[in-house]
Amino acid sequence: MGNPGEKFKLDDTFPIRLRAARLKAGLSLEDLAQKLGGIVTRQAIARYEKGQISPSPEVLSHLLQVLEIPPPPDFPEELPDEIDLEDDSEELYSNYLRERTFCEKAFKTSPSTISLMSVPPVPSEDFLPAPSTRASRLRDKIIQDPLNEAAEEVFLRSETGLPQKQMVAIKITIFEKMKNYLWLEKLLRLEKNYQPPISTRPISLEEAEKAASELRKRWDLGTGAVNNLLAFLEEHGIKTFKLKGPENFESLSGFFEKQPFIAVNEHLVIDRMRFKTATELAHVLFGPGNDLQSIKIYNRFAAAFLLPASTLEEYFLPAGRKIALSELAEIKLRYGVSLQAIMRRALDLGLVTERRFRSFRELMNEKGWLWREPVDYRGEENPSRFRRLLHYAVSSEILDLQAAATLAGVAPEVLEREIGEIF
Repeated sequence: MGNPGEKFKLDDTFPIRLRAARLKAGLSLEDLAQKLGGIVTRQAIARYEKGQISPSPEVLSHLLQVLEIPPPPDFPEELPDEIDLEDDSEELYSNYLRERTFCEKAFKTSPSTISLMSVPPVPSEDFLPAPSTRASRLRDKIIQDPLNEAAEEVFLRSETGLPQKQMVAIKITIFEKMKNYLWLEKLLRLEKNYQPPISTRPISLEEAEKAASELRKRWDLGTGAVNNLLAFLEEHGIKTFKLKGPENFESLSGFFEKQPFIAVNEHLVIDRMRFKTATELAHVLFGPGNDLQSIKIYNRFAAAFLLPASTLEEYFLPAGRKIALSELAEIKLRYGVSLQAIMRRALDLGLVTERRFRSFRELMNEKGWLWREPVDYRGEENPSRFRRLLHYAVSSEILDLQAAATLAGVAPEVLEREIGEIF
């Protein structure tokens, strides 16, 4: 079988990976020394974790038998200090500069692998594009066939009207975020692998209703509202992100290393963000569907998932009666669904007439409420799990503050304010 430590990579991140594995196992330095049979002292283990010395092959072999030490990080390549524009990625570079308002901040670093034990670089105030070599490599993998799952990189469904250059920028942003997210999970041994709760693709509006009802049942939601949908989906194995984006970008979804993700424009109004997230959930569950019929079915699924039919019936019965704006406002504030989506759902369920629906639309248009409704949903939509894992890693001294900030893509002082006091 060979020595289990023969192929295990020792690099600058080994100390934190060792400490993370020990803490995850609930072992003190003394406990670990005893489990190793006394071949090394607790003081020596402490020096391993501080990066002062490295274990011998024999000790490393025993460590790997006792602990599940995660693999070394596989971060995206970093940006060099100088950007070479002499090859064919110049056009991609120019696009990044034009679209930097919707891209995540990047860091200026040396071309070497990130060392989490050293002081990371200071974030730049402006977005910097991928270097030419990295941009070309990523482009070769994800541009030629954006829907090629065999690439095992970023499988991203297409969105009508989104220019290819913007798709490239978003793909690379997601590539980096997913790499960091998945590695942090492995470091902490807190992987949350996605397991499809349902997979049968609905082919009619009625089946979309049934699919939404079945999903609510499997996720134990009853008929209640789903608060903070982005965070809720994270707990069910779907990574979620809020991205800066151009006006024509609302949402996208896809897979990275077989793990699903949903990305939404952070500037969307909250009720719109929730609806788009729910439609992307349909794409994750049932596969990409950008034809008109699939869009209708997925929209129906999203509406049914956010606002169950039985709940709406309680508000609208008897069917066909007049509806007060205050009634719609109550539903919106409770379920995070726009007034217009509520009325559209009531129409689809036969709870209001076509004439009543047209009257409502005319009122909304007359008042100028089609784009800014008179009632604002007060809930929040924020992914939280990645940040929570980072906070845990810092408070447990698995990662230092600067290393965690590098993973998060923020300045250390920003992350420090988030974490607050550690006691």
